[in-house]
Amino acid sequence: MPKKKNPNTLNDVGKAHATFERMRREIIGRSNAALSKSKRAIFAMHRNDMKGAKVHLAEAKKIFIESEAKFKEWPALKHIGAHKAALEEYAEALLFEQFLKKGKFDALEKRVMDHATYLAALSDATGEVVRYAVREATAGRYDAVKSATATVESVIEFLLGLDLSGYLRTKFDQAKKNLRNLEQVMYEITIRK
Repeated sequence: MPKKKNPNTLNDVGKAHATFERMRREIIGRSNAALSKSKRAIFAMHRNDMKGAKVHLAEAKKIFIESEAKFKEWPALKHIGAHKAALEEYAEALLFEQFLKKGKFDALEKRVMDHATYLAALSDATGEVVRYAVREATAGRYDAVKSATATVESVIEFLLGLDLSGYLRTKFDQAKKNLRNLEQVMYEITIRK
């Protein structure tokens, strides 16, 4: 006859699982909100609304801080896909803001400096630079387009030196397409001059 299982152990495991699932759903909801705030920040930057972008970024950061408090008790929560996607979008917004202010990309706050998050966001930020350059070209500010192209070229050169595979390789391929788009804009500017 088999031994009876300790009901307290099973009960404890069941409670832990139920709590984790509740926390997971909460983190997914928070992450979706942070991702939305980051996207809104990027959109605001494209409209030259830096004040609005700053508000959205501050709100996203606050959400991450609240979520990180939960990670102390449940470390596995920080590996949830929605959280990673939100961090990546947030990093992209911060990088685009950096580009608009300094004309280059640099280090960011610690929460988004994980190599995979940063590299994916850096690749995606090149797409925002293309949109910016098209807007600048339309306004006749060709030096800004030249500068944007040089910045994206430096990103591609940096990424070429890495052995990217999987998801990051896909992101890198998108960044290379962004550079080709900028080169096309530069070509059209040259022809029109």
